[in-house]
Amino acid sequence: MTAPPPLPPSGGAPPPKKSNVLLWVLVGVGGFIVLCVVALMGLGLFVAHKVKQARTDGSGLVFSSGNGSVRIGGRAKLPAWVPDYPGSNPQAAFSASDKDGEGGTFVFQTGDSPDKVHQYYESEFQSAGMRVSSVNPARMLVAQDDSNRHSITVMIGEKAAQTSVTVTYGTNR
Repeated sequence: MTAPPPLPPSGGAPPPKKSNVLLWVLVGVGGFIVLCVVALMGLGLFVAHKVKQARTDGSGLVFSSGNGSVRIGGRAKLPAWVPDYPGSNPQAAFSASDKDGEGGTFVFQTGDSPDKVHQYYESEFQSAGMRVSSVNPARMLVAQDDSNRHSITVMIGEKAAQTSVTVTYGTNR
């Protein structure tokens, strides 16, 4: 027969409890993961709301700060100096502006030939007094107005009887 374990002296403190460090580490890590998941869900809901709003009003997705703004998608809002091709419905890929300038890219399609689109833009740029160069005849135009600090590039492509046009513009203030 074995002897029972000795009893603590009367009036003495009970032996200290063992702490489970591993349990506390797992609880801390688990709590951090839950916090991250909640934050990501909140961000996802915010972006989903902005995208739904952009589809509803056609303005695109807009991010603004005190320094400027960025717009992605929606109907393009062209500066007055950028020619708007007749009958086109330009859609903004993106645009941005701040205290130093503005710029953007928009696209559209037309049933007109690439040559007709090229001639239109070349004529409009020359009428505005811009310096024009054709990088690839009938496919790409680059124009600059040094006095107003404007630059614009027009890229023209053709696919399935449609002419697709991408215009990138910029202004330095």
